[in-house]
Amino acid sequence: MDLRLHGHVAIVQGASRGLGRGIAEALAAEGCDLILSARTEGPLRQAANEIAASSGRRVDPIAVDSSAPESAGTLVEAARSKFGRLDILLANGGGPPPGGALDLSDSQWAAAAELLLISPMRLIRASLPLLRESPAPRVMIVTSSSTRQPVSGLTLSNTYRPAICGLVKTLSEELAHDRVRIHSLAPGRFDTDRLREVIQVQSAKSGRTPEQVTDAMLASIPAGRLGQPIELGHLAAFLASPLADYLTGCNWLIDGGLIRAI
Repeated sequence: MDLRLHGHVAIVQGASRGLGRGIAEALAAEGCDLILSARTEGPLRQAANEIAASSGRRVDPIAVDSSAPESAGTLVEAARSKFGRLDILLANGGGPPPGGALDLSDSQWAAAAELLLISPMRLIRASLPLLRESPAPRVMIVTSSSTRQPVSGLTLSNTYRPAICGLVKTLSEELAHDRVRIHSLAPGRFDTDRLREVIQVQSAKSGRTPEQVTDAMLASIPAGRLGQPIELGHLAAFLASPLADYLTGCNWLIDGGLIRAI
């Protein structure tokens, strides 16, 4: 299927590895040019070079911290100066530290709010002037299956990621007159460094080995396996396309059947 994305320009945060890289790879494969961001320049530049080589698209890496206030303007200005347009915004700030509700400090709560709520909203505001000029403007925010069901030991994620769903639904109405379609993506258990961190936390908390935690995790997924980052990328690419123009304000669960909620 031709998703009609050839020549579109996307900003993808957290793109040096994991879910962000999977999304970047899928968009490039559909013909998008990319502004990629992450905090560490070396891995980000390597990812950009590899994606450009495999797709033949223009890929520009910008090393910034997504929670830094100035990063939003830096990324949008890069899209403007390098490509003269912006069609797709993919906010992906990574995950906050694990911990129980009573174990977290005020500074950890504040930092997580900055990372998961304030930074995406800041980036959306900065991007709107360019997005309004696009024939098919799209915004997506990566969240987690914790938007539907809390994950043990991830209090900050369980608290702030569902709030993104409220923000997305609100913005879907406020931005409708600008033709901006906006969604949140809710991945379940994917094969990423972040998941391996969660496994270690659950192992320490439960007294089970990491292998035992992993086996129990796989047994809870009807699909019987972890997701691959490129699979989230395929969903993002479809939602970014003009073919998904009648979809907006949704929280897209992609989890191999893990969450049982209807």
